[in-house]
Amino acid sequence: MLSFLMKWHPIISLNNTTKVKNFTIANLIPLSLIFGAKEIKAIAHEHGYGILMPEEIPTERIGWRTLVTDPEVSDDAISLLDWMLCLDANKWINADEALDHPYFAEIREEKDVDMRNT
Repeated sequence: MLSFLMKWHPIISLNNTTKVKNFTIANLIPLSLIFGAKEIKAIAHEHGYGILMPEEIPTERIGWRTLVTDPEVSDDAISLLDWMLCLDANKWINADEALDHPYFAEIREEKDVDMRNT
């Protein structure tokens, strides 16, 4: 979704050459830059891990609007993106919640109109 909204792919490489517990170190750097050291450390701590972050990694997260600069991208799209890319798995949006999200309201309305017209 982030790649789609930014119109840039890939945002995060899925390089599988340096695996550490099924997660590549190469992926931690872009995630850290996006979410910030503070949020990455909090999630690591929640799962029983300590983590040292280089001083160059910003402390705070970058807002999605900083990354998604297209003014045509709606606030609903940003809201859905925020739910989908939450670092805390306990707060992830599920498929039913995603489909009920306001981002898909227009599609639901079109489907309802089509259903009534048949």
